[in-house]
Amino acid sequence: MVTAEFEQLANTMAANAGRAGLRVLVLPYPLESRPEPEVREIARAHWSTLLDTLGVDDD
Repeated sequence: MVTAEFEQLANTMAANAGRAGLRVLVLPYPLESRPEPEVREIARAHWSTLLDTLGVDDD
């Protein structure tokens, strides 16, 4: 999981480590300057995708 600002870096690092196909969940950038309720909404909106990315069955 990375913010959009670091997506390319995450993919480059994964490829350099031999994990070019690593799934990466990209969140909006920036997060730190957003109000807490907005960050919580982003987290809720991406929760299912995060579980899918991690291979978790949430049923």
